[in-house]
Amino acid sequence: MDKAVIPEALIVLEDPKDDAFQMETMSDKEGFFMFRDVPPGRYKLAALKEGFYNNSLFDFDVLPDQSYDVTIRLINQKGRWNSEYCFMIGGIEVKAVEKDVIQSEMVTTRRIDSGEIDHLQADNLGDVLTLVPGVEKSRQIGLSSDQSIGIRKVANSYTTLSGNETFGTTVMVDGNVINNDAMITGMSSSLASGIDLRTIPADDIESVEVITGIPSVEYSNFADGVIKVNTKRGQVRSRLKGKFNPDTKGASFSSGLKVPFGGTLDYHVNYAYSERDIRKEGDEYHRFYLSTAYSGDALDKKLDYVLKGSYTRSLDDEKPTDANRVGRHSHDYRTTGGLILKYKPDPQLVYSNYFNVDMNRKNNYRSRWVNDQIDTVYGYIGELWEDGREWDINYKLLRDKTVKQKNGNETGTLYGLEFSYQKNTGSGVHLDSIYNYYGAYSTRRSYSFDDYPGFPKLSVYGERNWKWKVRDRSVEMMLGLRYDAINVRGLDISAGNDGISFLNARQGEFLSPRFNTRIELADGLFWRLGAGRSVKSISLSHVYRNSAYVQTFIDSQWVEVEYKQQNPDLKSYYTDKLETSLDWKATDWLGLTLTAYYQESKDQPSTMAYPVGYEINPDTLTSLTYSLMENTAWSKDRGVEFSLNTKRIKNLKFVFNATYRYSLRGEEGRYYDSSVDTSWEEIWVPNPETWKHKIILGQQTSYINQRLGVWLTVDLQYIPFDQKRTVYKSNSIETVLEDHPVTLYQGMTYWYDAERWEYGDHWVLNARLSKSVGQNTEVSLYVNNVFDDPGLWIDPFRGSIYELNVPIYYGLEVSTQW
Repeated sequence: MDKAVIPEALIVLEDPKDDAFQMETMSDKEGFFMFRDVPPGRYKLAALKEGFYNNSLFDFDVLPDQSYDVTIRLINQKGRWNSEYCFMIGGIEVKAVEKDVIQSEMVTTRRIDSGEIDHLQADNLGDVLTLVPGVEKSRQIGLSSDQSIGIRKVANSYTTLSGNETFGTTVMVDGNVINNDAMITGMSSSLASGIDLRTIPADDIESVEVITGIPSVEYSNFADGVIKVNTKRGQVRSRLKGKFNPDTKGASFSSGLKVPFGGTLDYHVNYAYSERDIRKEGDEYHRFYLSTAYSGDALDKKLDYVLKGSYTRSLDDEKPTDANRVGRHSHDYRTTGGLILKYKPDPQLVYSNYFNVDMNRKNNYRSRWVNDQIDTVYGYIGELWEDGREWDINYKLLRDKTVKQKNGNETGTLYGLEFSYQKNTGSGVHLDSIYNYYGAYSTRRSYSFDDYPGFPKLSVYGERNWKWKVRDRSVEMMLGLRYDAINVRGLDISAGNDGISFLNARQGEFLSPRFNTRIELADGLFWRLGAGRSVKSISLSHVYRNSAYVQTFIDSQWVEVEYKQQNPDLKSYYTDKLETSLDWKATDWLGLTLTAYYQESKDQPSTMAYPVGYEINPDTLTSLTYSLMENTAWSKDRGVEFSLNTKRIKNLKFVFNATYRYSLRGEEGRYYDSSVDTSWEEIWVPNPETWKHKIILGQQTSYINQRLGVWLTVDLQYIPFDQKRTVYKSNSIETVLEDHPVTLYQGMTYWYDAERWEYGDHWVLNARLSKSVGQNTEVSLYVNNVFDDPGLWIDPFRGSIYELNVPIYYGLEVSTQW
């Protein structure tokens, strides 16, 4: 992305109609070149330089007695994942994502580059992740609603992912982990979820890596997978972009410049606006975003440094115009600042330092009509306010050494240390004690964030890597071990039933071993195997739930009693994962990959309700309850992934993906039921289990023509199989309901709750087209659900009709750079 001049580049002028005509010259030390006495005609002008991708200008018209100033941009190959080719369609970089048709790493990773993001017209990170096969999202693309992601999770039909399903995926932006660990409020849900991906604009993203396998021990704080986002920096070319569609409109500007002391300053500004329901006033979402990065090198280029910062402001409003008088606003902003230092004393050794400070300012309001009676008042407007700041401070130190031996073998060692601190400050959540937002008889009251302590975390890890050649076959292996201590309160070296303890870590100490290998079985055929454990820290909102207040009749009067709902000993949870893959490069232009995986997660946080008076009598039966977060939830996921990739053949490229996912989840122990028929039901009931599975087929065909400046992509997704079922383990009774002889289990709301739900099949077709309208300008058009097929599904039990596909969604994007 550096706009430096390129000396000694070969410039070739060719006449497509005359193979014998060719003129050549070289650029000088200032990057200038010149052709003299060129006959009038239409030419192809090409530039070539070792270490850069070639670039050609087609249909260049030369008129008699005219001179021309021509700028040819060459893109550096460094850090481009060994792309086979790269050229521009207007301002969009078009390149092969990988040189080979199969991946070359031990860890299952899918990469998305800036060209694909531009071509998709993505607005935010959530949109970008639709390019990853089999990844389930919580919502459609755009800004109309929250977006979160669950790696290798199953979202049935019209349902969405929530809670632990999205909380277990970690997002990293330029090495900085962004999550909701510092969140302490439970105003919207009792379970913390993944971050809202709308807050990360796509226009500032250089590349995205989605790690679904077992990664290096460097990566932490995840249960399901890691999403690595790299933003643009390095004197970015000036670029102006505008987006238009019925839901979202936005504009962005990026640029970079040289600054004193040899560094570069890059900045990116973005504004986006969504009008979610054109029939409703005051139902808009605004996003303002600014990021800057100052980067350079020192000490004879042995030290690289990056000083970066960002500011994201969200204005999410909904005025109370409906019958329920539902109103809200979320006027939050997030600021981040970070310093990256990489010192390379010799070519084989690198010391990396990452320091980041994140602050999420919360300013939220909710209101609604509450249909409760208080004395002579029948109904009222309940209101809720939230005011606070989430602080997240992180430091990471890495030592990475690679030794290449003369026989071609290679060894590497990695050591690391991490420290982080999460804290929530502010006046907290405010509720009217009489006209309570949650109802006149709600057990919720106001509470302050300042009352709760912070979360210090400490991690150390080490890893060893090997690469060998055995009888001309490559063999790779990685062994690593990571130690995480969460919510450290001091030293506590002891031995107990859970093993040796080193620190007093309130939320747990964990050892996470990880192993990967990749073996070349035959020419073009590779086998990969990985196994390991990863730990996900719980959120402050899991531990520090606000107290419940219950009206109890004591000594001939009603007294409000406080029940603590905090669980300071709640533990973080972990996931064990096993994965194996076969990668076959059938020919130079065709590759196939088959992956099978299994992962099991235990001790996930979940809400447990207790009756008031439980401490005195566990068999208490009352509708008055309080709740605690406990480590009772678990999940088991398995699946198979198949992909077929081709290289681009005569401007065409073909990709096919097939994904099968199975998920089983439940909770240990029993749950409390306050309304029981004691003739056959129990007060404490065994928890049910829910399984769901799904097949997703995807096919992508793309056509690129450099001469015409056209990039056309068509995506077809077909879901032939989508089922779920809840298995009850409670007491049952045989009865007849709605003329149906059924087995009714305790805990069921309807007789069909235990039935198998089949959502049938549905498909959707998406298309996008990018066309250059000059050397540096392009126009892109996309249409999702081209045929506006709603994918109708009729609920066989209730008769309700649902649309499994989102409605047709289209837009236009124009950008230019200089």
